[in-house]
Amino acid sequence: MPIMKSKMILFIFVFFLIQNLLYAYEIENSNSVDIQVSFQKISHQNPWLVGEPFSKKGKAIHLGKGQFFTVTLAAQKPLLAEMDSYDYSVPKLKITAYDPETGFTLLQAIDTDRLSKQVFIDEKSVQKSCRSGKTRYVSLPFSKTPLKAFLLEKKESDEPNFSFQNSVVCGITYQDLLIPTEYIRFFLNGNGYFRSFPHPGWMYDVQLTPSERAYYSRDIGRGILVTDSFPGIGPAYSLFPGDLVIGINGVTLQNLKDWDKYDRVMDLILRDAKGQLKKAGAKTNLIVYRNHQKLLVSYPLGVYKTDHFLIPEQAPNRNPVYLIVGGFFFTELTGSYIKEFGSEYRVKSEKKLVYLTDFYQKKTHPIRERIVILSRVFPLDGNVGYQDFQDLILETVNGARITSLEQLKTKMDREDTNSFAFEFSGGKIAIFSRRDIVDLKTELQNIYKIDRIQNLEE
Repeated sequence: MPIMKSKMILFIFVFFLIQNLLYAYEIENSNSVDIQVSFQKISHQNPWLVGEPFSKKGKAIHLGKGQFFTVTLAAQKPLLAEMDSYDYSVPKLKITAYDPETGFTLLQAIDTDRLSKQVFIDEKSVQKSCRSGKTRYVSLPFSKTPLKAFLLEKKESDEPNFSFQNSVVCGITYQDLLIPTEYIRFFLNGNGYFRSFPHPGWMYDVQLTPSERAYYSRDIGRGILVTDSFPGIGPAYSLFPGDLVIGINGVTLQNLKDWDKYDRVMDLILRDAKGQLKKAGAKTNLIVYRNHQKLLVSYPLGVYKTDHFLIPEQAPNRNPVYLIVGGFFFTELTGSYIKEFGSEYRVKSEKKLVYLTDFYQKKTHPIRERIVILSRVFPLDGNVGYQDFQDLILETVNGARITSLEQLKTKMDREDTNSFAFEFSGGKIAIFSRRDIVDLKTELQNIYKIDRIQNLEE
């Protein structure tokens, strides 16, 4: 009996040893490796809570010296990554660079020599080994950044993957697109933790209506019509919807063919004369036709982010700000706040906030920096009568218009008064004395155990 037991232990040991050796061999000889990226869940409707981590599986390629590249979830907050393993080692990968727009991520292996083989992304190898084809500027479903991608003959997976020719990376496959390797090189050669690709800063329509074509062609011929100009990214205060752009960086648009005009215009904005992607900050010159006059508009290329929008898609740096006064939970309206109501947010959330987000998100506003809202009221003995207030826009405090949460906090801290009158959308009003606010803060912390009533000073 002891002999049988010893043989069984030996068999199990040998089995796991062989499995580990086979797995190590497979890793070292594969072009890509399975990884799992962990993220920090953030709630805009409960920003004082530390969210549970969650993870996303994907493929990564080894660029050399323990540096890996993957495409993971966009618009998130990655914490770390782990390489899939059959044993208990679970090699760790540190996040070293991330693009919130596309989910492009650089990682560095930590304390492990178990690496997949190095693949090649240099321009010479790609040109020699990879086929080219028809390209088109596209934006991925989760992104606003235009990328010049090859069109595949058949649809691939809905999850990002890589296309190889031997050990050469030909690009990133996603659905029916192949994103060229040049975007991996561009990302790799960037600086800092947050790295993004350039965005035009404005959008356009190349197909004018017959009446628009007849109106503009009297003086200047062919051009493209500006449909959007994004604050904080491009020339939002000098280029406006309805303007006609007739020249870009010294090139007239008169002779561009309609069938590829959209892509040619993108090339003129985002690429240099050699066809290389420009970096953020590159100067762009537009010849604009407005009110029967030609104007020069110059601006530096930027990357797409909504920090300067009246209603950002997400709080800057994914850090939703909040302030609790008298049990009133104030925050600044964002797209992510609305969407936390779920897939049916248009039905379940406040209609006025949905309307504002749909139609005024990108608008420049002469007064407001942000839209401050009262999300909800924590029920306390001292705020009975206001506890049904929810998702209201804060208009004024003591008659002064509120344009940001920072301004509200400053007013509460510095104004020499014994009472505060809060006026909200819908004509609703709440009044608290300064003594009430102090007492309600103590009651809030005792009942709800919320230690920090604001995060504006982080």
